[in-house]
Amino acid sequence: MAKLILMSVLILTIALPAKAARDPHPMRGLKKAILWFVLFNAAYTYGVLVWVPRLGFG
Repeated sequence: MAKLILMSVLILTIALPAKAARDPHPMRGLKKAILWFVLFNAAYTYGVLVWVPRLGFG
């Protein structure tokens, strides 16, 4: 489980910009990529601070 949490950063670092790059409008794609990175980082921070200690990995 701990490896999955850490690997999610690597996977989404590649997947989110690749998904946003398919948008026909470059500026809208950039905004989508930034938004998804911010949302992912918020969820990841919550997961590291709350879920990891509860699961006993801390």
